[in-house]
Amino acid sequence: MVLAAGGFLVFSFHRANPLRTDLTALLPLELQDPARQKANELISRSLARRFVVLVSHKDGSQARARAAELATALEGTGLVGPIGEDFSPDQLKKLGTLYFPHRVGLLSPADREALLADQGQELAERALAQIAGPGVGADARLLKTDPFLLFPSFLLNLPFPTTRLALEDGMLVRRDENGTHILLPAKLLVDPFDLKVQEALVSTVNRYEASLTGPDSPALHRLGAVFFAEAGARKAIDESSWLAGLSLAGTILLILLVFRGLRPLLNNLLVIGVGVVAGLSACLLVFEQVHVAVLLFGIGLVGIAADYGFYYTATAFSAGGKTPGERLTEILPGLTMALLIAVLGYGALALAPFPGLRQIAVFSAVGLTGAYLTTVLWLPLADTRKVPAHALKTLGTVLWLSRFWIARRWRALRLAFCAGLLLIVAAGLWRIDFDDDLRKLQPLDASLSAEQAAIAAVTGLNLTTQYLLIEAESDEEALQAEERIAPMLGAWQQSGLIRAAQSPAAYVPSLTRQEENAKLRHEKLTEPLLTELLEALGLQADAISAAPENQLELAAALDSRANSFLNELVLAPGLHVVTLQGVSHPERIRREIAGLAGVKFVDPTADLSSLLGLYRLRALALLALSLVVIFALAAWRYGPRGAARALAPSLAALAVAPCALALLGYPLTFFTAMAMVLLLSFTMDYSVFCAEAKRETRPITLLAVWMAALATILSFGVLGLSSTPAVAGFGLTVLIGVAVAGLLAPVAAR
Repeated sequence: MVLAAGGFLVFSFHRANPLRTDLTALLPLELQDPARQKANELISRSLARRFVVLVSHKDGSQARARAAELATALEGTGLVGPIGEDFSPDQLKKLGTLYFPHRVGLLSPADREALLADQGQELAERALAQIAGPGVGADARLLKTDPFLLFPSFLLNLPFPTTRLALEDGMLVRRDENGTHILLPAKLLVDPFDLKVQEALVSTVNRYEASLTGPDSPALHRLGAVFFAEAGARKAIDESSWLAGLSLAGTILLILLVFRGLRPLLNNLLVIGVGVVAGLSACLLVFEQVHVAVLLFGIGLVGIAADYGFYYTATAFSAGGKTPGERLTEILPGLTMALLIAVLGYGALALAPFPGLRQIAVFSAVGLTGAYLTTVLWLPLADTRKVPAHALKTLGTVLWLSRFWIARRWRALRLAFCAGLLLIVAAGLWRIDFDDDLRKLQPLDASLSAEQAAIAAVTGLNLTTQYLLIEAESDEEALQAEERIAPMLGAWQQSGLIRAAQSPAAYVPSLTRQEENAKLRHEKLTEPLLTELLEALGLQADAISAAPENQLELAAALDSRANSFLNELVLAPGLHVVTLQGVSHPERIRREIAGLAGVKFVDPTADLSSLLGLYRLRALALLALSLVVIFALAAWRYGPRGAARALAPSLAALAVAPCALALLGYPLTFFTAMAMVLLLSFTMDYSVFCAEAKRETRPITLLAVWMAALATILSFGVLGLSSTPAVAGFGLTVLIGVAVAGLLAPVAAR
């Protein structure tokens, strides 16, 4: 089985990189609103594939040349679609081809309001001024088909994302006192959270940037989920490597100091290695892909898997000439009980609807089972049956330390220690702060954040993700709902509540609205004013080509792919999105749309943060459930009083850890709560080992327990050194809790 698991790992990594870097892959699968969940998934997927690179140079021609070179290099990777295709001349022609046959029913918002207000004469005078003015874009053919020039007005007022850029020869350009800036908008054709894709794209940009040497070289800035994901993945993998190395080095040093031999070291490394191989292969078998954060948390398995090896190896210190099989038989009930409790604790993680936590649960439960079986089946075969020469000295030291809980002379110090723990709980309880802000799970890369700010300052690009979700029975009803809220959107813009909005109905009006527009055009403009306009232009009535009165359907507009922005706003039939740029007061928007049927305000970051808060409460409920189950299991084995004694160290750890973290300035988050769930599993090992030990073997048991606690601190505790706050809080919770439970473990002894 171990060989099969190892072979499967080699095959999995050889076939493709099974590691994931998408932070949302760790987040809840369930949302209370299926439509909102679907919208978030589709929008996140679309946004994640987009990225931009800004090329800036004092000389405009140099900026254009360097931007063209970079665009060629990016397209040459085969990972990126045509750069700037949404703004190419061909795409603009497609836009005109799509709309022009349906121009009778298409009016810009301002032109429609003018006709509703009987201001047709002003529109006719505007057309004359445009025709007679300099730089006119209307030729004879356009005048014959659209004498009032309403169609150009419609096109110019389409709500494309607002920026400070202008379209020049197919490139998005801005000029200011710092020179010329050219934005290259691109879209990935593949998964942006694939590590190989990230490495290929980022290395292409980095190589091109490195080739631009000299004081007069252009500046490059990049923005996109793929860049942040690559930086986060690189950081997580780097941290995993050095933290795992630190953990393993500490564990090896601990084994050598206590057992003073290579055989115990190799035996315990075997237990740890089999546990990791079994856990990771099971995780890949169930989920196919594993998040890099799971590896970061998974290094804690090193310390937990070592518990079983330590417990068996420590029995070699006992005298009496017992065989390895006899020594195993003595500790087997304790090993088995510890495994059952640990698997129950990790099973609680599997109940949480977080894919990342389910992966950790499978990784750890299977890994610990592998470590247990290795200890039971292999270690007795590899045992030398010799009592170490330093056994009496080592056990004497352990016995001396254990007298702290027995000797009468230490009673005052014991009381002071317990009073200190109570003081930490009392002081920290009032300072516990709850913070489930999703943005604090993993801080964004500082250099990329600076580049994002630079791009936003130059281009004015919208960097927010809030939107209105429109739900209706059909596309037509959804478009009508968007037209009803259009005045509200306009009022929000005027009051500064939002900077701009994009609605599908602004690109393709509903069929009802197109019919109204055609009627308005005929009654308020064509019928009363066309003859007068033609006379002013010197045209005959028969020179005007009658426009077909066919209406533009949304499905046809989507199929044409002439407007990629429209395709991203329509998620499914009857499920539309109205994007909001520059939202200043989201709560006010929530209040104002509260009574509108089929309209919901969505802020994905805030919604997921709220969801983390909900699952923090559920995690604490899981903890309470685990305590009940473990108490019942312990009561079956040790009786009610023995179960209470066995749970005392774990309960103390669970009370002290979050309060100590509060005193250190760390908030209580969902991941802190989940660390407490795991803490119960870790610390119950120590209590079970002590509760199962006979009086004559108690020093050996305490040696194994304190080694296990130190190994756990060296594995999970080192996560407290992580630069990611969620990971650091997780690690510190375990470190403090394990330290407390390890010190109190002798209390669980009979």
